[in-house]
Amino acid sequence: MSPSSKRFVTRFWILAALVVPMFFASGCGRSGEPFPVRAFLSAPDNLQGNRYSLEAEIDAQLNWREGVGRLIAVRTLRDDARLPVFIADSLKANLLVAQRYRFEITVRKGGLLYVERLKKL
Repeated sequence: MSPSSKRFVTRFWILAALVVPMFFASGCGRSGEPFPVRAFLSAPDNLQGNRYSLEAEIDAQLNWREGVGRLIAVRTLRDDARLPVFIADSLKANLLVAQRYRFEITVRKGGLLYVERLKKL
């Protein structure tokens, strides 16, 4: 292998080592376990602090407060359960009824489903 080929291969692996972790950290890759709807509905406090992935369709906007965020109702694609989720204004999402998303959520105090990231399906 020529010296220029060795440099190319070395640079390629260094670049790959830098880019691959950024890809997964940015949320481009699928992360999180599927949201356990039945377990949440029976005992939401048992899931506090956990992170999940939830694929759902927007059913209705329940409330909105400028500068804070909105509370929306979604229907899960797997179980057809209706759940409330909170989306902070900082996510700058334009949401419409019937759009489908993959939500990365955290279960917070009182069973609040807080959206950390979302991606349209």
